[in-house]
Amino acid sequence: MADSFARKKLRQIRQKVDIKRARRCIRNMGSKPVNKVLKVGFIVQMPELWQTEEPVYKIMCNDARFEPWLIIVPEYDVITLDLKDNIGDYYIKQCGNGKYIVTCKDGIWSDIDLDSFDYIFYQRPYNTYLPRHLQSTQVIRHTRTCYVPYATLYLKEAREAGLVEDDFFESIYLGFHEGDDVVDLLNNRYSTPDFKRFLSIGNPTLETSGTLDKTCNYSRVLWAPRWNTDPVIGGSHFLEYYKQLSDFPWGENTLTIRPHPLMWDNFIRKNIITEDEKNKIFACWKERGIVNDGNINYFDTLNDTDILISDISSIMTFFIMTGKPIIYCPFGSDFFELYDLVISGCYIANNWDELESTVKMLLSGEDPLKEKRLKVLNELNMKYNHSSEAIVNYIYTDSAKFTKR
Repeated sequence: MADSFARKKLRQIRQKVDIKRARRCIRNMGSKPVNKVLKVGFIVQMPELWQTEEPVYKIMCNDARFEPWLIIVPEYDVITLDLKDNIGDYYIKQCGNGKYIVTCKDGIWSDIDLDSFDYIFYQRPYNTYLPRHLQSTQVIRHTRTCYVPYATLYLKEAREAGLVEDDFFESIYLGFHEGDDVVDLLNNRYSTPDFKRFLSIGNPTLETSGTLDKTCNYSRVLWAPRWNTDPVIGGSHFLEYYKQLSDFPWGENTLTIRPHPLMWDNFIRKNIITEDEKNKIFACWKERGIVNDGNINYFDTLNDTDILISDISSIMTFFIMTGKPIIYCPFGSDFFELYDLVISGCYIANNWDELESTVKMLLSGEDPLKEKRLKVLNELNMKYNHSSEAIVNYIYTDSAKFTKR
């Protein structure tokens, strides 16, 4: 117990030192020159999140002003220090005419010349899942760090709920977000009056979502339960509804279930369910023809979905761009404006009876909120359909402030 407390105190002290140093590095970034052709890195670790960075990366691949690189990091367990399945092959295939660095070979981390990069983008806002030398608090000592959210920041209580890591955002040079209220919150907490580091430009994933299939046959249902049962961070209805949805008479309709990637590990670690219970659930689904979704890219799954049932999730924001129906299963939360707009086009199911009746209604083809959803889709599309291009242009404009090397 005492040892655990001491380690926690040491982490807190180190984080304070990292944050103080990151602020100083950002203030001094003007003295770091840039290459004539901007060398931009993209730290990639989860194939499920590639659709956020991919549009920006591909534009840079076809723009002579940029030299884009993929910095491929295996999934990394910071507690056991184990490396999980290497995803290098997946990202090397995505590389196009860009270049790449495999950061770890045979368990040995490669040396990376971070000083040679002009900007490095992060895939997710958690230093916890990266080795120390690639965490934003360390990389900001060498070059300009950037972040494009893989998920919309929907909860106003996100920081208090532990969904926002201060050390990450304190060490980000430029952050590209959607929604003025989100950007105001981040700038008020992490920027200085003379340099607003977080910008309301939009989310490339919203832009990409507009290319999803918009044909709705009211037959293919996707359920996306959340990973944590804590209502403070949105809650999960998995335990509440998985038996009823398994028993529902789907007939010729189909049900696919895609839990949040952290759900099973979190439930088992907290003894909410056991490994044996998980296996029994999988066996039940298989017996009843229910699909346990295994697509790496969840956009492939959304493309084959007519109706989405979801706890609070960014998937709702992306799926509404198809114009297809969403059934939202709420816990009480205070949202930012973008998420309020999305929810205005959703059906609300506060309990099983409401969920069951709404599913039956939609499977019959009755969809009274269709026109409302299309208005939401059009409003989001007008705001965010050129966000990737805007991010690329902003990076180039920002680079003009610095001397060339």
